[in-house]
Amino acid sequence: MKRILIITAIVMIILISGKEKHIVIPDSAIRFRVVANSNSLEDQRKKNKISLEVENYLMNITKTAESGTEAGEILLKNYEKIKAHVNDYLEKEKIEDQVEIEIGRNYFPKKKYKGIEYPEGYYNSVVLNVGHKQGVNWWCVIYPPLCLLDHENKEEIEYTSLVQEVLKRYNV
Repeated sequence: MKRILIITAIVMIILISGKEKHIVIPDSAIRFRVVANSNSLEDQRKKNKISLEVENYLMNITKTAESGTEAGEILLKNYEKIKAHVNDYLEKEKIEDQVEIEIGRNYFPKKKYKGIEYPEGYYNSVVLNVGHKQGVNWWCVIYPPLCLLDHENKEEIEYTSLVQEVLKRYNV
């Protein structure tokens, strides 16, 4: 009998620990996506630079928002300022690609990242399309501020725990 209980316990531990974390990013979240001109090393480098610069700017202007709705309103109200910031940055960095900015509901492909699966669909978001928008994209969640977690944490377990913590803190 002891043997059966031990085997059952071991099987349950294996099944539980083998499960993937399933965290749902709420509909009130706002994503930020940058689609590169192409997959060339230079275009991917530009995409990464633009992503980091604009992400910081967007996080800064939405940091006082108390809800996804309020963050969305802030973004829409500041569309021209966001556009000017992006254009100033492109000029400063001598990046000649055109960048289109879309704020609203935009399509995102399915993504699996650090143990979390993000389903495809249309989400509230800010999307920057660089040039011909034929390259690999990058995205994160700016409200609640999950983008920051991506830079700070390299391990999947730590990342998924922190995502859950931020979602709970923002009551979403």
